[in-house]
Amino acid sequence: MKSSYSSLMQSKYFNPAFNSAIFDGPVRIYFAQIHESLALKIYFLLQQRWPQEFARAKDLSKASHANVLVMIYPTSNSFAAAMGGLEDSGPWTAEGWNEDVVMALRGPVEDDRMEEFMNFAGEVMRSWTPAPIETGRPALHLA
Repeated sequence: MKSSYSSLMQSKYFNPAFNSAIFDGPVRIYFAQIHESLALKIYFLLQQRWPQEFARAKDLSKASHANVLVMIYPTSNSFAAAMGGLEDSGPWTAEGWNEDVVMALRGPVEDDRMEEFMNFAGEVMRSWTPAPIETGRPALHLA
C-alpha cells in the first residue's frame, strides 16, 4: 500500500522537528531547518553518485507509487524513538515501510563519513523493490 503524507505524519518515523523537506520524484528527504545544507548535500550526491539507481527509483515509483524516504533526525533520542530504541546502533539504518523504504540518520552525517553513507544509500536504492500496483495490491475503487 502506498504511504501517504498523512500516514507518514502518524507513523513512528515522523518527528515534529521535521519542518522542511525536499521532494524529487520518489526521493523525499525530511529534516529540521538546521539540517538544510546536509539535506541538500545528500540530495545532490544521491543524483551524482547513483544516477542509475536514482533513475531506477523513479521508474519503480511510477509503477508502485512508493517512495524512498530519507529522515534526518535532529537528535539521537529522536532517532531512537523512531527506530525502536536503537540508541546504540550505527549512525544510520534502513527499513521497509509498506512499499516505501525509510533511510534514517541519527543527526548530521560528518563529512568524513559521507562517503560511507552514500555507499549505504546506493545499496538501499539498488535493493529497493516495491510491488507494482497491478500485482498484489488492491486497486482503489473510487465512485
